[in-house]
This record gives sequence, structure tokens and C-alpha cells, in this order.
Amino acid sequence: MAERWFSDEELGEMARPTMERAIEALERGEADQAARLCEEMKHESQFMHDLLVDGIAGLISFVKERLGDEGVEEAWRWSLERSWRRPVETIAESDRREVAKALAATWRAHSTSGVGPQPGAFEIAEDDEKLTFTMNPCGSGQRLWRLGRYREGGWGVTDEAHDWTYGRPGFPLYCTHCAFMNEVLPIRWIGYPVYPSDPPDDFDHDPCVWHWYKDPADIPTRHFDRYGLERSDGS
Repeated sequence: MAERWFSDEELGEMARPTMERAIEALERGEADQAARLCEEMKHESQFMHDLLVDGIAGLISFVKERLGDEGVEEAWRWSLERSWRRPVETIAESDRREVAKALAATWRAHSTSGVGPQPGAFEIAEDDEKLTFTMNPCGSGQRLWRLGRYREGGWGVTDEAHDWTYGRPGFPLYCTHCAFMNEVLPIRWIGYPVYPSDPPDDFDHDPCVWHWYKDPADIPTRHFDRYGLERSDGS
């Protein structure tokens, strides 16, 4: 009979959520154990986050390889209509201050708690009109670029400039979803961009910037003009 590797108790612990175990350690007064588990969880999240981001970049690169730039546009429109339209409509009906908190939580998740190579990082600033999220690097697409995933044998870029590449040729394919998710499709669905944004000028050095306007009426027209669209009520 082969040697058993783990006891039933050990297997049970291995299957339990790490945060649950950390909370229980805190309740027992075992702060060092809780801290160790929290550190473990950072790396668990980073591994899964990066695996999924890399996989999405691979899938859209496959689409580009087989169907060209037009296939990339069609794929994003098809998938986001089914996965993102309802959340956008929910966001439009929600308290905008609460959505700002949720967007910060999203970027904390995308930044993988600052662990891993080229970890994501962001800052938030507020003025009278808006909150500005400045990512350098963005914890997903821009990290892929800085990790060298667009080099030979890696992921692809667009052949040409499009409105959904912010007018730039050779745009990293993973990042093309941002124009569809943040601006062009929400304009069609609800009448304005959900997260008006601007990609880095230089992906190696410059930040990716997103805005959250306190009043959608204050969103600048340039976020509509780049797609040849106008502000509407989304109907």
C-alpha cells in the first residue's frame, strides 16, 4: 500500500477558504498565524488572476490570428453584450458614491495586493467633478506588456488603428476590451461612458487613467467624439 501523504484533518484544512482560516486565527488570538495566512492568500489570488488574464490575452490573440482586427471587434461586442450590459445598466442606476468604492475594490483586486512581478499599483484623486484612478501599471493589461508577454511568440497587437484602439495601430490586444467595456458599448446602452478612460501613451512608463464622474453630464465630449457618437439617454 502506498504511503499516505495527508491526514483527513490536513485535507480538510487544505480545502477551506484561506480567509476563513485567517479570521478564525484572529479570533483565537493567533495574530502571527493570521498574518501568515493573509500573506498566503495574496499569492493565491495573484496566481489565479494572472492565469486568467494571460488566458484571455491568448484567446483574443487567437481570434486576431484567425479573423484579423475585424474578428477582435466582433468577439468583444458579442461577448460583452452578454456579460457586461446588465452590470453597466445596474451601475447606471446605482448610487455613484458607492460605485466609486466598488471601482476602488476592483482595482485593488486587479493589483493583486502588490505581489508578483511588476505588481499593479494605483492612486485615486478627487476634484469637484470626478475621481481619477491612475494606474501605473494597470494590474492586468499593462502588466502583460511590462512582463514581456507581447514579445515574439507571445500575444498580438492590432494591425491598424481603430476607434476602439484610441486611434493607434499596433495596440495590445488584451487592452482593446477597455474601449468596448468602458466607452463605446456603454454609450450605446446607457447614453454615456461608464468609466471614461485613456490608455498609456507609453505602456512601459506612462499610467493608464480612468475617471468616475460624479455627474455623467460632466463627461467631456472627447470620450464620445472618438467613436463618432453623441450623448443620449441610452434608449
